[in-house]
Amino acid sequence: MKRLSVYLLIGLLFMLLQTTILPRLLPSSLLPNLLLILLLYLALSESFTRAILLALLFGLLQDCFSSTTLGLYGVVNLVIFFQVRVLVTRLSAESPALLLLLVAGGTLVQTFLVGFFLTLFAEAGSVLQVLLPTLPGQLLVNLLAGTILLGLLLILQPQFGARPGMAGLPHQSRHHGP
Repeated sequence: MKRLSVYLLIGLLFMLLQTTILPRLLPSSLLPNLLLILLLYLALSESFTRAILLALLFGLLQDCFSSTTLGLYGVVNLVIFFQVRVLVTRLSAESPALLLLLVAGGTLVQTFLVGFFLTLFAEAGSVLQVLLPTLPGQLLVNLLAGTILLGLLLILQPQFGARPGMAGLPHQSRHHGP
């Protein structure tokens, strides 16, 4: 329960940064999606139940703060979560480079899923024409934010009694089944 609360507080802090503080400091084209990075980390390192609950909760929280369609980011986060869980069974989840690769892929998938769902369910017109020009900048900013957050994680983890390095799915297989 303590870990769930810590992740929830980190998610709320990231949402606060993403919606209030960072838009005042950075141009809109340079705003990182911190919740996406946290979602990818959770999909790699947490138990299935805890991670899926937080993915849905963070998606709904993002909908409340910055979306026009309630449930949009909840569904998008769940799709990304399941894709990462399937993908990571075939890759080494201990690799920090994998997290950065997943940040790049997650950014692409999130952009296309948001565009697809908005086009499908909303009267949004040519959504992809609005989303695609911002994609390269968003990809670069998310990779930079992912690198910074990964560095902080690797520095802070030993301070809290965790083993050094990323604790991926192979390390925590007792939480994820065989």
